[in-house]
Amino acid sequence: MLLKRYVVLAERCTACQRCLAVCPVGAIELSEAGIPEIQIAKCRRCGACKKICSQQAIINRVKLRF
Repeated sequence: MLLKRYVVLAERCTACQRCLAVCPVGAIELSEAGIPEIQIAKCRRCGACKKICSQQAIINRVKLRF
């Protein structure tokens, strides 16, 4: 089974927080450094955060799970 999850690349992120505002389930929280982190347990994988990110700092990570 493939598990798709979204990850924020801190080196690309400008901390604009647009992804926080667009997430329909509140799955994105700020780290102590002010960088958004996507909470895997809450994320519905709708992709809204990835679509709104102008820096392309949010990517899909696919993990093979047995």
